[in-house]
Amino acid sequence: MRTILSGLLILTVACSTAPAGVLPPADSQTPWSVAQYQGNSHSRTDDRSARPQRYVCVVPPRESDDRNRPFVCRADAGRVGGRCRCPNVVGNGRLDLDY
Repeated sequence: MRTILSGLLILTVACSTAPAGVLPPADSQTPWSVAQYQGNSHSRTDDRSARPQRYVCVVPPRESDDRNRPFVCRADAGRVGGRCRCPNVVGNGRLDLDY
């Protein structure tokens, strides 16, 4: 199995690097096209607006809770990093953006 994989690796490398060094003769009339950077080509073509920012409140668990992950709930817009509260959760949290 190891010999088959090494043989395939050598064959792949040989095939992929062979055309890289081949250049047409200087007197040939082959047109060269150069790929140029066109900027950000991923633009929105429809009339939909961008998704509005969503905010979440992240409350770390208390030490007495038998839990490692924080409590997360939706929150109203505000200053990211500010204090917030989740319903039915003890303690304050930190406002963050939902990704």
